[in-house]
Amino acid sequence: MAGRNRIASIAATFGPSGRMIARRGLLIGAGGLAVAGLAGRAWQQGLLGGDNPALAAWDDWASQRQAGPLKLVGAGVLASSPHNTQPWAFAVGRFGVDIFEVPGRNLGTMDPFGRERLAGLGGAIHNMALASTALGRAAKVKLLPDPQNPAHVARVILGPDGSGPAAHPLLPFIARRHTHRGAWRGGPVSEAKLAAVLAFPAFAGVKVALFAASSPLGKRFAALTDEATVAITGDAAMMADSHRWFRHERRDAERLMDGLTLATSGVSPWLATAGAMLPAQSAADEGKYWLASTRDTHLPTASLFGLILTPGPHDRRSALLVGSAWQRLHLGATAAGLVAQPLNQLPEMIDREAQLRAPPRFARAADALLDDPAWRPSFAFRLGQADAPAGAALRRPVSAVLGPPARMAWEVEQWKEAGGAY
Repeated sequence: MAGRNRIASIAATFGPSGRMIARRGLLIGAGGLAVAGLAGRAWQQGLLGGDNPALAAWDDWASQRQAGPLKLVGAGVLASSPHNTQPWAFAVGRFGVDIFEVPGRNLGTMDPFGRERLAGLGGAIHNMALASTALGRAAKVKLLPDPQNPAHVARVILGPDGSGPAAHPLLPFIARRHTHRGAWRGGPVSEAKLAAVLAFPAFAGVKVALFAASSPLGKRFAALTDEATVAITGDAAMMADSHRWFRHERRDAERLMDGLTLATSGVSPWLATAGAMLPAQSAADEGKYWLASTRDTHLPTASLFGLILTPGPHDRRSALLVGSAWQRLHLGATAAGLVAQPLNQLPEMIDREAQLRAPPRFARAADALLDDPAWRPSFAFRLGQADAPAGAALRRPVSAVLGPPARMAWEVEQWKEAGGAY
C-alpha cells in the first residue's frame, strides 16, 4: 500500500520548488506543437477531460445505486489495498456475501507472504460490515469460514429486514476516503481529532501505536522508513514487481481499472500534467522518484506516524484484522478532516529479508519502536493535515468482481434456520 510514483525524469526539468530549470525547449521552443503534445499526453494519462469509467465505482456507492447484498460489494470494492491491486472476488446470495482472495493479484517480492494482500481484503470486509447497517439487516462476519478453502477469507451473513442497527455515521466517508500521497501541512493534530480517529472497537490481537513526527520515536520511524526505501529501490526484483502496477496510459487505466496513476501520485495537478508529456518511466526511475518523495515530502510533512501491530503478522486471521483496523482508522481520519497514507516500507523489508533468509536487520531495528517486541509491525502509515483532498483511485466496478453465487447448500441451510420466513 506504500505510494509509488513514476515521474522521476521531471527532476531533470523541475527543481524542488517546481520551477523549470532545464529542457525549456520542451514547452517553449516547440511552441504550439509542445502545447498540443502536452495536452495529448495529459489526456492519455487521464489528467484532462472526459469521464473515466474506472472511477465510476465511487459514484455508484455515493449515489446509492446498489441495493441489497450488492450494496455490501459496492462498499467492499472501495477499500484500500496494496498498490491498488484489489485482490478480491465476491459471491452474492440472498442471505449474504462470500469474500475470496485472488492470489494472482499480488505484489510478488514486495509482499512475498501475502500480508499486505490480506490487509486489503480485511479493509474490504470492514467496509462491507459498515455497509450492512445501510440495509437495516443484522450482519455477522465469519473470518476464514471454510478450512478446506483458505482463499475463502470471509462470509458476511445477513439477517432479516429490520433486524439491524441504525446506519453507521461513517457510511458517507466510504466514498470520500482516498490515499493522499502529496505534501501536507505538518504541525500537531488536536487531541479531539486523534480521539475520534482511534474511537473504534478493539480488534482481537491488534494494537495501534502513534508517534508524533517530531518525537524521538517519530524521528526513528522516519529514519527506518528512509533506510527501508533505499533498500527497496536498490532491489531490482522488488521495483519490477511494484512498477508493473503503475498505469502509464489512460487506455490501460480504463481497461484494467486498478493500480496507480500519475493523477494520484501526489504531485500538484500542473506538475502532473507537465510530467505526462514525458515518456513512461522505468522501474529504476520510479524508484529514484519514490525515494525522493519519501525524503522530501512524505516524511517531513507528516504530523504523526503509526504502526498497526500484531503478534503474528503472517497469520491469515491477524492480517485480515490488521487491514480492517487500517480501513477503520482511515475512515475515521477522513471524517475528522485528516489525511492518511500507508508507508509500509519497513514491514515490506522485514518480509523481504525473511524471504531471502537474510539477517533480519530491519526486524531487529524495528524493536526500537516497540514497547513489547512480541507485538510486530504489520502495517505502517502517516497521518496529518493537507490543504486539498486527495483524488480518487481507479476501481473495478461491482460487475467485474462478482463470481458464482454463494453455495446453494448454505443458502438452503440459512433459509431453513429462518423457518422460510425471508
